[in-house]
Amino acid sequence: MTKEIDITPKTHIIRSMTRQDMAPSLAVVELIDNSMDAGGNNNHVVYDAAAKCITVSDDGVGAPDPSAIVRMGEHDSEGRDTSGRYGIGAKDAAMALGTAVEVVTIRNGLRRTVRADFEEIQSTGRWVAREDQEQAATGAATGTSVRISNVNRKIFINAIADKLAATFAPALRRGRRITVNGANVTPPDEVQVEDRIEGGGLFGNKQYEWWAGIKTEGQKIDGGWRYEFKHRVLDSTPSNRSYGTEDMDIHKFYGVITLIEPEDADEEERWAVNKHKTAAEELEDLCEAIFPHVRELLSRAAEEHAITLEAEIADDVGRELTQALSQTQTRKERRHRKEDGEHGTVLPRTTGRKRRKARHTDEGNGSVSITEPFSGKRFSIIMVEEEDRFGWVEGNRKSNKVYLGRQHEYWIAHARDRHLVKMGAMALLTGHAITTEDSNQPIMSAVVQCDSADQKFQLTLGNMARQVAATEEACV
Repeated sequence: MTKEIDITPKTHIIRSMTRQDMAPSLAVVELIDNSMDAGGNNNHVVYDAAAKCITVSDDGVGAPDPSAIVRMGEHDSEGRDTSGRYGIGAKDAAMALGTAVEVVTIRNGLRRTVRADFEEIQSTGRWVAREDQEQAATGAATGTSVRISNVNRKIFINAIADKLAATFAPALRRGRRITVNGANVTPPDEVQVEDRIEGGGLFGNKQYEWWAGIKTEGQKIDGGWRYEFKHRVLDSTPSNRSYGTEDMDIHKFYGVITLIEPEDADEEERWAVNKHKTAAEELEDLCEAIFPHVRELLSRAAEEHAITLEAEIADDVGRELTQALSQTQTRKERRHRKEDGEHGTVLPRTTGRKRRKARHTDEGNGSVSITEPFSGKRFSIIMVEEEDRFGWVEGNRKSNKVYLGRQHEYWIAHARDRHLVKMGAMALLTGHAITTEDSNQPIMSAVVQCDSADQKFQLTLGNMARQVAATEEACV
């Protein structure tokens, strides 16, 4: 014999929902999302710290059934093209912020108010809300207001505004408005790219469009894909930004994929977004399908970033070493000068030990000390050239250019590690800088002039680089 079993959830599920890990900014996003779905062109967030309440209101079409906003699993879009799917988001948001919610909606000349107290529901064990109805004032505009009371979370208005700006940038750029405590929320600047390409099509029965390019100089946003869905963007993570790029360098690559649903979309035409609309199941496969169209662009972006990164590292290392050498002379002048003044005579420091002509400073401070005959020596620049040599120095004791060969196996593997670039530059500088007092000729011929020693040194570095590359490939 088969019998029916009542599986109505117990009210203590509310305790679990109130303790969920939903940030206040994401909770407000969920409520604004509902407002956007209802056609709200003007959407407002007001936080009253003294009253411990947050109100989200809009000028949309009004809720056909305001109790759906507090009833678990209820979602009524009236056939509109909405991003809501599961009838959960608004309830999650309300319980994540406070202990009671009041929904006021004006529609068809009627003002309806629904109140739900989650603490009362837990204590009585009854899923009960209360509704009042009355005629709306003459000429009252349609819309909905959701007021959450007894807010028990720390609320940071700036964080909420920033989250709303980033999430609803597509809608804001199309003219919709959001305010937080009366201040307009403005979308971030659109990312500027060069070599832009675009496309679109069907993924199964689902529509999409995309564009991509190489970020122009000065763009501070992380590279990779971004995803838009209706009036909002889906959450961006380092993982999903790199979908469909085959582990290529995406630092300078930037693209946007827009998921499209027609007003009358059938189920197979709808994208499988999650309950908080932060991701969609098909994103990774969709990016894989787009990859052949952006492969060449990704390669150019990666190559451009590699050259830019090399230049940045070389510039940083050269500036640091130049500063270290110039500071050495300043320190030595301070120690050795003799002057008469209000502080008396400054005598040279005596340690009782004979000093060497060149010495190391403390490990880790990134500097080197050079004795008097070599003061003033500096770097003009560190450059990376299309050579298969490890590196070389051009110049004299007053000014030098240090060159690294991009095609040498060592720099193919390590040109992006600033510490190794610095170490290599210092080794080349040392061999070129230490000279006799009356000659510019290097005295470390075993390092800088002996061909056999130089070849063995470079061969060793090449072998090291190949071994590292082989190890990394084996791990993959």
